[in-house]
Amino acid sequence: MFIGKVIGSVVATQKVKSVVGKKLLLVDTYSVKSGSTELSSTGRSAVVIDSVGAGEGEFVLVTQGSSARLTDLTSDVPTDAVVVGIIDAIQIGHEEVYKKRE
Repeated sequence: MFIGKVIGSVVATQKVKSVVGKKLLLVDTYSVKSGSTELSSTGRSAVVIDSVGAGEGEFVLVTQGSSARLTDLTSDVPTDAVVVGIIDAIQIGHEEVYKKRE
């Protein structure tokens, strides 16, 4: 699983039948460098299927590989990445490094 930030959406009019009706998001991957408490972009992005209704600018949890096909929405979909959660807060040690705005 990794932390990502939704930076956009992907529209594909031609796709396999099992992907029709699925929302595709462009997600920038994030990490925390060793010894740091700051989230930073890795410079890599991924196209993922949204299973929870995430929107642009939100931090999300993404699962990859065969686990991505274990959700109700993706059980018959040829995908290797799916959003499985919208992050409310991230805490490292005693420091809150991210909190979703209400």
